[in-house]
Amino acid sequence: MGMNEDELVWYASYGSNCSATRFCAYLTGTRADGAQRGERGARDSTPPSASEPHWFPHPVRFLGDSSKWGGGGVAFLDHTPSSASPGRRYLITKGQFDDVAAQESRRELRPLEIDKLKTGVVSNLGDGFYDGLLLLPAIDGVPVLTFTSPIPLDDRPTNAPSPAYLGTIVRGLAEVHEAEAATIAEWTLRSPGVAAGWTTEEIVKLLK
Repeated sequence: MGMNEDELVWYASYGSNCSATRFCAYLTGTRADGAQRGERGARDSTPPSASEPHWFPHPVRFLGDSSKWGGGGVAFLDHTPSSASPGRRYLITKGQFDDVAAQESRRELRPLEIDKLKTGVVSNLGDGFYDGLLLLPAIDGVPVLTFTSPIPLDDRPTNAPSPAYLGTIVRGLAEVHEAEAATIAEWTLRSPGVAAGWTTEEIVKLLK
C-alpha cells in the first residue's frame, strides 16, 4: 500500500535547499535570492513542521553548469557512501516532497512510489537533473528522502559553483549547524569541485 500524500517524510538537502528561504520558494512559488528564475510552487505551501541538521554518508560533487545560478557547478550527492557531507532535513508531507522533486527535475508532477525503494540505492526515475531518488535510513520511523543525479557521478568532470549558489548553501548550513564559519568552509571544500574555485577565506566571506 502506497504512502498517503499527507503522511510526513524528512526531505534531506545538501545543496541550495539547505537555506530555508530558498527551499520554501519551491513550496510557495517564489524566486530565491540569487536565483535567475522563480519556482512554480507546491500544491500545499505550508512551511516545514521541523528542520534539523543532517549528515550524509556520501560525498557531494559539483558538476555541470547552472543557468539558474549564473553559471558554475551544481551540487549532486554521490551514489556511493565514502565520506560525510553536511546538510539539512525538513519535515514535510509526502505530497510536498513529490512537488519539490518534480520542480528540481523540471518535469510534470507524478506521485513517487517511496514504498518500493530500497534503502541506500539510487532509483532512476527519468532523465531529469535530480531524477535519482534515494531513500536513507529512517529517523524514528519517518522515511528520509533525497534526490541526486540519476547517472553515477564517478567519471563526470567537476566544476566550481558560482558565488550566488555556494553562498546560499553555506549560509543555509550556518542556519542549522552549530559551527564556526571556518569549519563550514572546511566542510564545503571537501566536496570535489569547490577547491578549484574557492579558498577558505573566500567562503568565510560568503558567510558574512
